[in-house]
Amino acid sequence: MTERREWVFGMHRVHFEEPDILYVDFKGATGLDDAKRLLSIVQEAAVQGPVFVIVDINGSTIDKAAREHFSKESSPERLRGVVYVGTNRLQMASAKAVAFALYLTGRLKGDVDFVTSDQAARELVERKRAKAAGGR
Repeated sequence: MTERREWVFGMHRVHFEEPDILYVDFKGATGLDDAKRLLSIVQEAAVQGPVFVIVDINGSTIDKAAREHFSKESSPERLRGVVYVGTNRLQMASAKAVAFALYLTGRLKGDVDFVTSDQAARELVERKRAKAAGGR
């Protein structure tokens, strides 16, 4: 059995699920310090290889400085893909702005997807794994 790695900063919680999922639960305001902390966690989690990052943004907001930091400092070699979970239009618009900036800067090579539930995010990751392994 593998040890579950978990991080808490402010109201935000992050945990790593074997083999390659970093699950992020943002609650409340997300600022620049939070963005820096999350990117350091992604770096730590991706030591063995790139990870899928599932980000639950329900109940959160992200300020401009944090969005810009994610866009400028994310490392594409650490990410297999990012899946945003949320239903609030404003939150999803912020997430899409980050994703668009990552694509424009070449800092994301994997996909960015948007789903409405945790279950849908996990099913999507499973499909992506199967596709990468040569399945359909």
